[in-house]
Amino acid sequence: MALVTVMRPDVQEAEAPALSLAPPPPAGRPLVLTLIDNGKPKARELLQAIASELGALVPLASVEIVRKEAAAKLLPEAEATAIAERSDIVLAGLGDCGACSACSVDDVVEMQRRGVPAVVVISDVFQGLAASFAASRGLATCPTAVVPHPVSSKSDEHIAGLARRVVGTVHEQLIGSRVPAALAG
Repeated sequence: MALVTVMRPDVQEAEAPALSLAPPPPAGRPLVLTLIDNGKPKARELLQAIASELGALVPLASVEIVRKEAAAKLLPEAEATAIAERSDIVLAGLGDCGACSACSVDDVVEMQRRGVPAVVVISDVFQGLAASFAASRGLATCPTAVVPHPVSSKSDEHIAGLARRVVGTVHEQLIGSRVPAALAG
């Protein structure tokens, strides 16, 4: 016998408790950056390009890449905790569809909840969904770097240009200070 789950859109879910953004990491020491690659086409390339640009602005001790089992899966609780324990800052993505955007936003919410500054990379057509989902999880303002949709079909040169375009936003949201215009791509 098959199990059928009936979803009722007229039932309001309990509101998530409000969540504050994690404070920026202490200045003056190299940081551990973790990239949460959700496996979408070109996600890893874009996250690594942003990390490379960020490394020119902030000393990085290391960059770790965690690849999720699937783009539309949440990080298991134990893995989210382990990432937070060994990371100073986190960059997650690529949100370029509905489920993967929501799950990448959830990765950021979980890092923020654990006190680690995190930013999600979302394509422009999904930024409203990302903001709405973050708010439903208690994060009124989700740190987000927005890139033009689509990303998956773009060349490496285009991906590098996207990274240069968003690194200032990523820096400000992770580190807590603006990058001088002369240094930002």
